[in-house]
Amino acid sequence: MHKKWLEIFETLVNIDTGFDLDSSTKLERTQFVAHFLENLGFEFHRERAAHVALKGEAPYLTLIGHLDTVFKEGETTRRPFKLEGNVVKGPGVADMKGGVVVLLAVVEEAIKKGLDGLCVILNVDEELGSKESRETFEKYARQSSCCLSFEPGGVHGEIVASRKGIASLDIQVKGIKGHASRLQEGANAVVEASHKVCQIYALNGQIGSLSVNPTIINGGEKSNITPDLCRIYCDVRFSNTDELKEFERRLEEIARTNHIERTSCEYSLNERRPAMVLMGEMKQALEEAFQKLAKRFELEHSSGGADGAFFTALGVPTLDGLGLCGGRFHSEEEFAFIDSFEERVRLSLELLDHFDKKRR
Repeated sequence: MHKKWLEIFETLVNIDTGFDLDSSTKLERTQFVAHFLENLGFEFHRERAAHVALKGEAPYLTLIGHLDTVFKEGETTRRPFKLEGNVVKGPGVADMKGGVVVLLAVVEEAIKKGLDGLCVILNVDEELGSKESRETFEKYARQSSCCLSFEPGGVHGEIVASRKGIASLDIQVKGIKGHASRLQEGANAVVEASHKVCQIYALNGQIGSLSVNPTIINGGEKSNITPDLCRIYCDVRFSNTDELKEFERRLEEIARTNHIERTSCEYSLNERRPAMVLMGEMKQALEEAFQKLAKRFELEHSSGGADGAFFTALGVPTLDGLGLCGGRFHSEEEFAFIDSFEERVRLSLELLDHFDKKRR
């Protein structure tokens, strides 16, 4: 990695952009990235929780990434950018400030090659589910011929070809208060919720590759009062909409069948991200790139969701995992490999070249 990119990388990593900051603060702190793109001839503007840079006309070759991390304010002071041989450590080095550096290098090289019609979107709320920036992604997806996403690659160089979608399941079980020693007086919402949690968890392995995991449960007021309310949150991951529909059908049965008399159950199931699939046109582009580079990369299916899914949901060929390779994401042991930089840049340029020819 050239010194120029290392310096940009270090600057990015040493800027706190965690989930505890509002979007406007994170956009201000990363403004220098927008200036970098402006100097390459892009027209820059801000949308909700995102920097957007455009060069030329649609249909765009779109490159996306996120500038936020999962680490709180002050983490960069405690644990700044550190380069040890081929390994770099620090908050978000792989997920995904290293990917942003790859993206910028790809864009610079693409312009040198004469490519136009480029769109770059860098959001600051990805780790929060991209609730603010989703509208921006979907708007530009409708104007894109392809999307390259620079989330981290795998520790062995894998590319992310597909991802599960994410849904949030909120369950509310209602019961009746009573003295804890007089069971007949109350209807215990916590006990009813426990039955439902076990039934829902048992759905794992029954609906394709869908997974459901109860991660937060809240119930009870005092030790001597039968709880009349229990709330449960579940993380749901799915590979296609059919899986999610079947899950909701099973969920409806569980919700309306009560084990404790006089209890009731309500729920809301909300898709946060669609699933990302590998489309035929991207498969072809990858095969051509592998031949030109005389090297193949393993393709993997990830259980983690990401913004590229907003593009495949609208029919745009998309590939992810084009950022620096690394591991231990979202932890203090997170790392990225510097020597994956050049091959990631070359692969991305070959993919852009394929789609540039297709749109002519």
